Amino acid sequence: LCGAEKVSSLPAVQPVKGAGTTESIIWRDAERTFKTENFRKQMIDALELVADGDYHQGMGYFCGFMLLVVPPQDVAKILHKVGTDEKYTPGYWKGQPEAFVRDAMVYQRLIQKRIPAVAEHLQKAALVPEAYAQKWFVGLCVHTMPFKPLIDLFEAFLSEGYMFLFKLSVAVVSAVKDKILETKTGEVNKLFELLRLEKKSFPDTDEDFFFGIVNAAKSMDISEDEIKTLREEENKVLQEKLEKVRAREKELQDEDDDEIEFSDEDDDEEDEAERLARLAAQ
Repeated sequence: LCGAEKVSSLPAVQPVKGAGTTESIIWRDAERTFKTENFRKQMIDALELVADGDYHQGMGYFCGFMLLVVPPQDVAKILHKVGTDEKYTPGYWKGQPEAFVRDAMVYQRLIQKRIPAVAEHLQKAALVPEAYAQKWFVGLCVHTMPFKPLIDLFEAFLSEGYMFLFKLSVAVVSAVKDKILETKTGEVNKLFELLRLEKKSFPDTDEDFFFGIVNAAKSMDISEDEIKTLREEENKVLQEKLEKVRAREKELQDEDDDEIEFSDEDDDEEDEAERLARLAAQ
């Protein structure tokens, strides 16, 4: 579906930090994903072939699912196509996924136009899309949908590319619109639960609900020209925000240079996607 069969060889990549050892984030993700050593090794091998000096867990989610349905020797080729081909989502599987943040902002514009009541409700609740849309755009609903609807989703994504993800995002919000509007803006955790399609509200046993979302996305009419225009506009906005934030971070770093850092302080780094989400909201 994605043309991976035409990939005769994979380009050389810069190893991810700790590659080949249990210190690698890829190794740790494989341990969390599979119980058996055979599948863990297949996942590690595939990811280390394509993770070019950088890695995002979204790639691990995609890889883990694909290993259940595609021969291991083909999974790395599919990962390569999805992660590099402009038809799909290049830039999503990075430690600094600015491409995803841009597209989350585009999604917000789509909702403002197509489902304005929900957009206004979420704005009042101070929910920025980067904080929940990762589940759809980067994670491809691997953690939110049961197996059979997920197969349909993956086939549609591999066939249509990034355009399907925008349609999927609108379809998800349309499916949970009434529940969102019934939830008070102060109930932020409940709103997150709905938008992330968590099992508390949408159990896996209700396959018809999830098939309905995928089918609605397949039939949705959103033009590539519209997405192209919105991407250009939102990327400009994002870059302007990031330039200001980076300048401010440099100022703070310069101020901190003379401060003492104790060796027992917690090294609690903010997840980069969360950081970008926070910055985009400023």
